[in-house]
Amino acid sequence: MNKKATLFNQVTGPLFIDIANAYASKYDEVILITGSLEPTSTKLNPKIKIILKCKYKRNKGYLRIFTWLLFYIQSFIYILFEKYHGKILFVSNPPLLPFLGSNFYGSKNIDFDVLIYDVYPDALSNFGYIKEGSYLYRFWDRMNKKVYKKAQRIFTISEVMKKFVARNVESSKIKVVYPWVDTSFIKPMRKKDNSFVEKIGLSDKKVILYSGNMGLTHDLKIVLKTAKKMNASKNNFHFLFIGDGAQKKNLLRYKEDNNLSNVTFLPYQDPEVLPFSFGSADFAIVSLSSVAEGLSVPSKTFYSLAAGSAIIAISEKGSEIEQLISKNDCGISIQPNEVSIMRDFLTNTSDLDLEQMKKNSRILSKQFTVANVKYFLK
Repeated sequence: MNKKATLFNQVTGPLFIDIANAYASKYDEVILITGSLEPTSTKLNPKIKIILKCKYKRNKGYLRIFTWLLFYIQSFIYILFEKYHGKILFVSNPPLLPFLGSNFYGSKNIDFDVLIYDVYPDALSNFGYIKEGSYLYRFWDRMNKKVYKKAQRIFTISEVMKKFVARNVESSKIKVVYPWVDTSFIKPMRKKDNSFVEKIGLSDKKVILYSGNMGLTHDLKIVLKTAKKMNASKNNFHFLFIGDGAQKKNLLRYKEDNNLSNVTFLPYQDPEVLPFSFGSADFAIVSLSSVAEGLSVPSKTFYSLAAGSAIIAISEKGSEIEQLISKNDCGISIQPNEVSIMRDFLTNTSDLDLEQMKKNSRILSKQFTVANVKYFLK
């Protein structure tokens, strides 16, 4: 029989393109059910058949839920009427999607794995959307147990996340596969060779970069407060924000109200600019909401490591990011609102110490390469 794999993920980003391509190297036929493909340096294998469904919309809460539900229903219908799916991979994007494995396990005898990017219902509970112990929370938890029991394999993206998942299934069934980055695409770059830095006029500055989603749960005001403290003094530090999100308007207003000449905001950059934008950073900001500790690992962490940037992580004590930075001496982890600590770290880090941290980041990034994709095919 033709070896076939069917992959379900509402948003196909760079990591999942690598995963899909890995399946294409093993299976005769690969079907990708998705809402959108994000542009990246890596091209999707042309043998992969793409079936587009509802696109995920994140700009409004009700649109998120609506697009989640619609993609789930469309995927349900696809499984219902398609005769043969082969090996299935369900991604927790949308979070309801793995439930399909339980729904069809008896009637179609499907063989499926689950990839968990975010742990639900814990994420909803921690963000205050539902209460732990509520009917919805308990129902979701029961469904997770059914899905995990019937899944062949379960993948998560951090050890801390694995502990959350393990309460509903034996730990031996769970495999941690950390996010990765193409270290040949994202790599250290001298400022004099960086056209992006020259274009925005920061060639002679030490750049502190935040790149990515500026969501309401990210503590980014601490970065601007630090910039405010450093704005009056004569130094060569500049704070660069690249991206968009619900918090961006407030951050821009704070910059204008405080006349911060040492802060620049830019929109998301095209994929071909990423090596230059990430390569611009001497220091890279990774902000993880206190209510999300252990439930996700920002993929931009690995981009910044590959670019050879010293990491400034804003997270609670005991997070996996804090452990990663401390163990490998590639930056600092601070708690939300610790403005003075961030300022002191920036101003007191010597050029020699900074260069060593940047080298340590690049070395560490070699542990998180596309070679990790092999674990999905074992």
